[in-house]
Amino acid sequence: MAIIASLLRKGSIVLLLLLCVSLHKHLKTMEPKKMMVEEAALPTKLFPNQGLEERLTHRRQRVNEVCRKYGFNTSKGQAINSKEFLVNKEHGLVWCNVFKAASSSWLWHFNILAGYTEEELLENINDPLRMAREKYPRLDAQALCAAMESPPLPVVFMIARHPFIRLDKIASYSPPYQNLRRRMMKAHPELGVGTSVMLLGILFGQRQYPTFPQFVQYVLDRYRAKLPLNEHWESMFKYCTPCQANFTVFAKVETLAEDSSYIMNASGIQGLVKPRFINRAREGSSEEVAKHFLCQLTKRQIRGLISLYKYDLEMFEYDAKTYLNCASD
Repeated sequence: MAIIASLLRKGSIVLLLLLCVSLHKHLKTMEPKKMMVEEAALPTKLFPNQGLEERLTHRRQRVNEVCRKYGFNTSKGQAINSKEFLVNKEHGLVWCNVFKAASSSWLWHFNILAGYTEEELLENINDPLRMAREKYPRLDAQALCAAMESPPLPVVFMIARHPFIRLDKIASYSPPYQNLRRRMMKAHPELGVGTSVMLLGILFGQRQYPTFPQFVQYVLDRYRAKLPLNEHWESMFKYCTPCQANFTVFAKVETLAEDSSYIMNASGIQGLVKPRFINRAREGSSEEVAKHFLCQLTKRQIRGLISLYKYDLEMFEYDAKTYLNCASD
């Protein structure tokens, strides 16, 4: 209050208003995400679709090429990360749940197939993974491989997305991440908001959040120190180990409607689940939001992300030039 009183005594009401506007703009980007559950319209005419088949074949070939290029497909390669797969033996579905890549929508489908009602899912809309794990326990490598090889062979799939767009400040919105937020801000105060905005935030009782550059630098620091990364921003390459798991479908968020329809028809569940689109994003498309935040980074940080997600970018044919070009020097 002393700061505000001092400003008013000095006739700095205009400066105070400007600071309030700056605070509002900063906090606007930190608002909690809105949850929307909508019916999804999938393509009505899917089979035969030569273009879709060719696209999925190309993706499998591309992943295999990158695996061979770096020797990840050999016995000396990485071990399969079996803990992150969900296996529905009844319907012949095996899915590696990549967070921020239609994970909410497909958790809904898997929970419906497990016997939950839509009412139960809506009542627990913020905790679908816990519900899923009660029905789909984590498997060890041997059990997962057996499930993927048991006839009739299941549809084994994952959904890829540009790794930069998957980056999101998950830690900003949940109370359990309060200590993590503080560590992010303390590690790199030079990447935080200006002092005036911070002081006004404290004055008005606003919870303090790390800026996107602080968040990304925290992730990069852990990556360079070879420390474990949170599952929400771990690379798809390490999380789903596509060089070790025999995936039949590499879907992508960019072609999600067709890819999801293919998975549903190939497994025979198209009449058992009502397609749902569950959106936890801020207002605006994910691509627009991502560009807004990613363009706040430096070129050095973008290059760090390119290194972190090297295999994701190469395997799934994503480009990082757009974000490198808009980053600051």
